[in-house]
Order: sequence, then C-alpha cells, then structure tokens
Amino acid sequence: MRRLLLVWLLMLPVLAATPRPAVAKTCAVDVVPAATLLLPYFEVDLKSAAGRTTLMSINNASDKAALAHVVLWTDLGVPTLAFDVYLTGYDIQTLNLRDILGGRLPVTADSVRDPADTLSPQGDLSQDATFPGCAGLLPPVPLSAAMVEHLNRSHQGLSSPLLEGKCAAQALGDQIARGYVTVDVARQCSTLTPADPGYFGVDGVAGNDNVLWGDFFLIDPAGDVAQGENLVRIESDPARFAGRPTFYERYVGASGADGREPLPTVWDSRYLDGGAFTGGTDLIYWRDSRVRNQPFACGHPPSWYPFPWELERTVIFDEEEHPVVPSCQVLCPILSSPFPAEAGRIAVGSASLPVPFQFGWLYLDMKTSQVGLPAATQSWLGSIHTAQGAFSVGYEADPRDSGCSPETDSPFSPNH
Repeated sequence: MRRLLLVWLLMLPVLAATPRPAVAKTCAVDVVPAATLLLPYFEVDLKSAAGRTTLMSINNASDKAALAHVVLWTDLGVPTLAFDVYLTGYDIQTLNLRDILGGRLPVTADSVRDPADTLSPQGDLSQDATFPGCAGLLPPVPLSAAMVEHLNRSHQGLSSPLLEGKCAAQALGDQIARGYVTVDVARQCSTLTPADPGYFGVDGVAGNDNVLWGDFFLIDPAGDVAQGENLVRIESDPARFAGRPTFYERYVGASGADGREPLPTVWDSRYLDGGAFTGGTDLIYWRDSRVRNQPFACGHPPSWYPFPWELERTVIFDEEEHPVVPSCQVLCPILSSPFPAEAGRIAVGSASLPVPFQFGWLYLDMKTSQVGLPAATQSWLGSIHTAQGAFSVGYEADPRDSGCSPETDSPFSPNH
C-alpha cells in the first residue's frame, strides 16, 4: 500500500502537467475544444496588399494527430473552396485569408507525405499519423490563376467564370472580399463541402472528435487597429442530436446526422459611441438562412435575401434603462435590414442601424418570420469597440437562449 501511495504521489506532477480538454456543455456557446469551428465573418481589402485582412488559427487540443477540413463560404452561404490542414498533436496553424484568396494554402502534410518531418514537425509530446485520401491533396499546391480569380470575384459578389458567369455574394462595390469559414475535424482528406453528399455519416469526411480550438483577428493596418475573438466552438454529440436541430441541419435533411450543437437565436450586445470611443461600435454577425445556397444570376440573389429586420423583436436601451422599440412607421421606408446576409459587419448608429442613445445595449432577436423559413434561425453575434482610432476591443455578445431551446417570446413583449 505504501508503495502504491508513493507511485501515486510521484505521478501527481505528471498528471497536473498533462494538457486536458476543458469540461464541455453541449447546447451552450462555451470555449472548449470542439469538432467544428466557425469564423463567423472575414473581410479582405483587395484594393491594397496593406489593407484590411483577417487572420485565424486552427489548434489541436489532443496529443493525437488531427485533420482539419477548411471550407470558405461567401456572405450569402455559397461554398467556394475546400482544403485540408494537417495537425500533429498539440499543433497550431495560422491562416491569413489574404494568402488563401491569393492562392497560397497552408503547407502541411501527414506522416507518410512528410517523411523528413519538416512540413509538419512532430513535438516531443505529440503524435504523428497518416490519413486516407491525402495523396495529391497534402501538401497542397498553389491554387491556379483561374481559381484565384474565382475566389476574388465570388467573394465580392461579381460573376465568376467557374460559376458559369453567376454570382455568389452581395455586390457592395467596395472591392472587399467577404464571407465566413467553417473548419471540421475530418477522417480523411477531401475537396467536399458540408453541402455535398458523403460529407457526413459513418463513412463520411467529417469526424466527431471534439479536439479543435482557435481564434481570429480582424486587422485594419490603415486604421491602426485590430480586434480578436475566439473562433465559435461547435461541439459534436451524435447520440444527443440524432433527429434534433443541429448546426448543419440544412445539409443533412434535419436528420441530425452531423451531430453538431446548434447556435443561439437571441443576443444582448452593448454599444458605445462617444467619449473616448470615437470609433463607435461595429457588430459582426453570422446567420443561418436554412437554405442550400447556390450560385445565382447576378442581380437576382436568393429569395430569402435580404433577411428582414424584425423591428418588433428589437429593443434599444440607454444606460438608465430607458427602452426604445423601433417604429416601422418611421424607419421602414428608409431602412434596409442591418443584418441582411449570412455574414457581415454593421456600424451601430449608422443609417442601417440607428440608435437614439450614445451609450447603451441592444436586445436582438435574430430569428426571422419570413415565409418559407423556420422561426428558429441560429446565429452568432460579436461586438467591436474602437477608441480614438488607435485602440479597439472585440468580444462575443451575450446569448440569451440556446439553439436547442430557442426563446419563443421576448421578455419585453406586452405579454410580460
């Protein structure tokens, strides 16, 4: 017994030093390793190499090697590119969206395709491995000129030759590429996207190990500011979510085959526009249209676009708790929806999202009652505050509900 106790005491420092995943809680937006990561919004200024860009990291929380499948989507939910990133145990890979749109993918490779261990070196506490289907895909080759043109045009809302002259995004005319990114833990290399058959399922591309984590940064060199936030972590629990609402519900026929927890639908967000915060507050958002979006004839976007502004489910407070509910009689003729797309950025206090107070907070129900769409529309919301053109901070807004149990009635409605 004394010998066993001595062994246990000697093992305590080793056990304490061994990295372990955080305790997870499904149906909650929590910062734990997950099977899917969401970069809710990116922007890359194509006018200048020194303009705005977006950085993100993909990290492996396990000592075992992992394969991360990255998919770029336009701000109207059309997939444009899929590629794989190999991670040794405890590995981290940083991606610059400017590099990707320029055709330069992160150069990684699994064990059999990196025998000298120079592309994806194995750490002292890490494991290396080989994944099926990676021949010809890892390490990746630079994208062709045609593919680079396709990405740059598609993410600006311009026609792409690879889309038979069709469009795939909002055409805002400012030469900024916009969209969002999903990252799934994968069993094998592939060029499939979650919208393709064979992506999910027992023999599908997507795996269910909750081992990925990461962050992202919106960089504005001209404005001398940057904001960062955790990538949205979406955990997998196939047994729990079978036949229930899920993150990839629109791509699995609402079967729950993806096993991913859904995101919330209602958010609280503070805003600041005055004093030291001369740059005001921007909101970045992601919304689920519940539609398998396809390229469309330019000038004729999907029928759900733009998402309507549900004015009656928006409440604006000042810091003395005075509420204002936007009035359709006053605002509707002049306002477009402040959150029209699947991903975007909007300035609080702008013509699209006017507020009557300098400081306060917003109650935002991101669900939609648009005909043909379910009422519970999952979403994500983040706030960016900028001060004196030199300082900024970004963070996730506060979710009021869960995608598993969406809030059905506003606490500020007459019923309350």
